Amino acid sequence: MGTVVPAIPTELMAQSEVDRNETSSVAIPETIRSLRGPPTRSPQMKIPIKSSLALLFSLALASAEQETQGADLKFVAAVSAIQPGVPFTVALHIRHEEGFHTYWKAPGIVGLPTMIEWKLPPGFSAGPIEWPSPELVDMASHPAHGYHRDVLLLTKITPPQTIETKSVMLVGDLTWMACRKTCHPGFALRKITIPITKDAQAKPHHRWAPAIAKERANLPGPSAPWTVTVESKQDATPIKVRLRPAKGASPDPGNVYFFSADGQLTSEPPQKFARQKDGSYLITGLRSEFAPERKSTLPGILVASKGWSAKGKLSAFQVAPPFPK
Repeated sequence: MGTVVPAIPTELMAQSEVDRNETSSVAIPETIRSLRGPPTRSPQMKIPIKSSLALLFSLALASAEQETQGADLKFVAAVSAIQPGVPFTVALHIRHEEGFHTYWKAPGIVGLPTMIEWKLPPGFSAGPIEWPSPELVDMASHPAHGYHRDVLLLTKITPPQTIETKSVMLVGDLTWMACRKTCHPGFALRKITIPITKDAQAKPHHRWAPAIAKERANLPGPSAPWTVTVESKQDATPIKVRLRPAKGASPDPGNVYFFSADGQLTSEPPQKFARQKDGSYLITGLRSEFAPERKSTLPGILVASKGWSAKGKLSAFQVAPPFPK
């Protein structure tokens, strides 16, 4: 049929100096088992694409014995040992093969977001994924939201005040999709074993602590020298977002894109971005056919190729402007 069979990882990941990451035989998370139809698409996709990706997904389930293609995933920790009661960061490190990408939490018109279902020891808890700013990616000529670069998806883990064992194993049930000309859904367990320390302060991991700190520093912040408002009514299409520069704003932000965090704004057709006579900028895009309804705000990330600030390269910031009443 000319279809490349997607592969699902079954072999062990490489061992690092401090932690050990493993892959089990295929394990499909409950969130995917419960889906009706293929999870390889966003609701906006048209029927022909849906049909072809349904075939792709069924082939993926039938090929669990093959190696993963397109991306390698493993857990890494910011600390060399866990201090009881002190939160620390574990990151899912995604290394992409040349030309491949994986997907952001809101992929757009096509794609499957990377997901972690944690299986933690008693007393441990995990926060949500902290997502770096996404990029525009392309799957079969359909624009989507994801990552070409190697990326660290951060999660804060909080351990209990008392830990009796000398080490603990943290397990995550993963779902992801790596795409280039073909797409390869992945379902697997990843494990990381970290020792417990009795020291007053846990030592940072010599390799991964700096990398995680750099990724965290680049997470989109909540503010920028711009005022952002929505000019379209709730549930209306098109969606219009107005950006007004304030003191300290860049005179030329370059190419601008609004990554919709909850799927209200579709990734296809492309958004329109234009400078207005009054010095403001207007982003116009279509509301997704399957967008959530009656939302009071429009959450997302605004990205500028030349940066938002006149004093430094602030490339992205989070917004959630309310819809006008």
